[in-house]
Amino acid sequence: MFVLDAAGVVVHAGAGFAAHLGTDTAALRGRPFSDFLADGDWPEVREAAAAVRAASGWESRRCRCRLSGVGGGAAEAVGVEIEFAPYPGDGAGSGRAGSGSGDANRAGDSDATGAGRVVGAVCRELSEPAAARLHTERDRFDHLFDLVDDAVIEFEIVGVEPIIRSVNPGFEAVFGYDAAEVRGESLNDFIVPPNADDEAVDFDQRTADGKANHAIVTRQTAWGRREFLYRGIPYSRGDGRQYGFSIYSDITSQRRAREHLQVLQRVLRHNLRNEMNVVLGMAEEIREATADPRVDHAAARIADHTETLLRVSEKARTAAAVLDDQRPDEVVDATATVHAVVESRRTRYPAATFDLDLPPSLPVSVGPKLAQALANVVENALEHTSEDVTVRIEAKRCENDATIRVSDDGDGIPEIEWAAVFGDEDITQLSHGSGLGLWVVKWVVESAGGRVDYDRRDGWSTVRLTLPLTDGSR
Repeated sequence: MFVLDAAGVVVHAGAGFAAHLGTDTAALRGRPFSDFLADGDWPEVREAAAAVRAASGWESRRCRCRLSGVGGGAAEAVGVEIEFAPYPGDGAGSGRAGSGSGDANRAGDSDATGAGRVVGAVCRELSEPAAARLHTERDRFDHLFDLVDDAVIEFEIVGVEPIIRSVNPGFEAVFGYDAAEVRGESLNDFIVPPNADDEAVDFDQRTADGKANHAIVTRQTAWGRREFLYRGIPYSRGDGRQYGFSIYSDITSQRRAREHLQVLQRVLRHNLRNEMNVVLGMAEEIREATADPRVDHAAARIADHTETLLRVSEKARTAAAVLDDQRPDEVVDATATVHAVVESRRTRYPAATFDLDLPPSLPVSVGPKLAQALANVVENALEHTSEDVTVRIEAKRCENDATIRVSDDGDGIPEIEWAAVFGDEDITQLSHGSGLGLWVVKWVVESAGGRVDYDRRDGWSTVRLTLPLTDGSR
């Protein structure tokens, strides 16, 4: 046992504590306690002692540290846990600080009344592996905390307020507030907009209850409001208080870009469809009213191109519906899906030959959108080849994945399209829209954690879909 004054100086040391440091009690009195700690451990010890001094009633605090011996040096450090409690004595002769309390008063006249003192006791010694593990974990956390780009705030729930204890450089960069400015203040006062007070209170209450939070939120920065992916992680130090980490990832640009694209594609698709229907109707009227072959030919070309644009609009509508479907992936039978896609096209393409090589069942994790992806691949093979095209579809298990190969003996996908979809070519040649279906295939498969590949060999074009098997099928 030992006693520290308000400045952190040892004013009393018991024989047992001195033995921990390999010395006698006389050598410890009057020395700053930080002299006996490994580098970097004093702030945590000081915080625990200060918390006991500031408490209105009797309250103890524990902390972990490394005692390094009278001579100092991290190489000699021994990991221990120390419990601080209020100093029970109220004067020089109280004698309640432990044996030898009279010696305590000889350490300094300014502390003769015992004001600001705390009693410390070594509760247990940590084994060297445990101590090493503790500090390794601390070093790893500090490294992550400092270098992660996201804003990270460590806070303590005091009453109902999240009081900031520390912030990382990412917080300063994202929110624009200096660490010194916000430390010790309520987090909500700085970053929560007035209309989000109730939401923030709910999050704080969940943290106080030991529950995690996860949400898309709007928060105030020094430069205005931004949208964030917020994760709240509670934790406890075993001192009866509740702490937590808030992690904020700025997603403002992504959210705005998605909103802009949604508005533009809906407006353009709607206007395109309406205007093209008018053009198509007028072209048909011209053809019916004219006897001039040249005018009839021009009107027919107008009608053909208008119908092409309408098909592109319909593909865009289908693509938007697939991509806007935010339902989580679910298990579907790839074999049954292939059969359904093929059967619905046999009557529409009677001259085509379908050659299937499928297992009895092939459960994959992708959901109903797999049908849309397969339909686009098969349609691509049927629409851009001769009427008597042969379409081969093969599916099989391959370790943890399922592969579905759709091949045809047509002319293949134009290089300008497959290079943009499957390769590294810039996305510049989509004006005709025939490659839109392939993009839908790519987006659907990749959103499920799969991959799409294309190959042209020996007169056959093959689109291969690699999809994750369900856990029970691996």
